[in-house]
Amino acid sequence: MALAGALLAVSPVPAQDGAGPSELEEALGRPRRTPAIPPELRPLVREATRDRIVVRGLRGDIAIDISDFEPENFGQFGDGRFFGFSFLGYEYYGYLLVDRAMTGDEAVIETGEAPVFSRDGRYFAAVQFSGAGWGNLEAFGLWQVTTEGSRQRLFDAALPAGEDWRVDGWPREDCVALSAAPLGAAEADPPAERLRISVEVGERIALDGVTSPPCGAMDATRADG
Repeated sequence: MALAGALLAVSPVPAQDGAGPSELEEALGRPRRTPAIPPELRPLVREATRDRIVVRGLRGDIAIDISDFEPENFGQFGDGRFFGFSFLGYEYYGYLLVDRAMTGDEAVIETGEAPVFSRDGRYFAAVQFSGAGWGNLEAFGLWQVTTEGSRQRLFDAALPAGEDWRVDGWPREDCVALSAAPLGAAEADPPAERLRISVEVGERIALDGVTSPPCGAMDATRADG
């Protein structure tokens, strides 16, 4: 996804509805497409056009303006309470998660990447750094889920320098593990050990620094290392 900021115009794009092509369309070399909602997710969506998606909320419809980007990779979380998708814009990309228990703009949460929920569904976390400010999170974030909606409990953009930041999972319901490859790890031989960090969830939520293994659990690491 970091290639989003490197999009270049490759060929002219015909004007749509009397208007010239957008910067994204110039970069893609084609008009933006109407979102293809998977059949199993269509009950969650009232309308999907080139310019907006209307999600069926639990307390009314939730409209999302998509006129400046193309959504893809649609999914649902929390037994259908949450609807989400990644998107690509011109020098801009990220992930939007819709909490259908909420209303209006507050229902649309910017998570950068697809969130990872705790085992009991009470929290979800996401981490995303583009290295150039193109993502819609550019930090580590943690949210608490209640019956009324989702509330951000932590936003931390001061993580140690690294590449390929990711949430590895929830070894415990009160601890989420994340990791990154050291800078320049792609050229390292042998492969460099990933930097591992855990976040304890409780009355006080904060990064606890580097731990090995995260959360004190040997199963915290993803299968792909």
